[in-house]
Amino acid sequence: MTPARHPYRLAAARRLEEADPARHIADLVRLVLLTSPGGRLHRPDFGAGLGADALFEPVGGALSGLVELRARGALTDALGDRIVVDSLTVGTEGESTVTAVVAYRLRDTGEPATLTVRVGVPV
Repeated sequence: MTPARHPYRLAAARRLEEADPARHIADLVRLVLLTSPGGRLHRPDFGAGLGADALFEPVGGALSGLVELRARGALTDALGDRIVVDSLTVGTEGESTVTAVVAYRLRDTGEPATLTVRVGVPV
């Protein structure tokens, strides 16, 4: 069965749009990174908190280190059976953008992938 795209979208014939497995995993990685801990009712420890929470913290080395640590743990907990995280770096662009670059491999195929997630306040 082909997984559905995330966020969910309707395709032709009123069915959920499908995604290839690599795209599906990238969508899940993005979801884990952007979800705030405590944002899921039955999984309060789910998420890395790179979303809006990170934007209201002082931007600097301490924030990068904290988000990196949370993100590694969150990705391992949520997707450890599907991916192996090779590297994860969190940094800033300008004064109002936090960037995370995740390099990972799919466990099933060993295929490498890199995902960049930027969260910022429009200027």
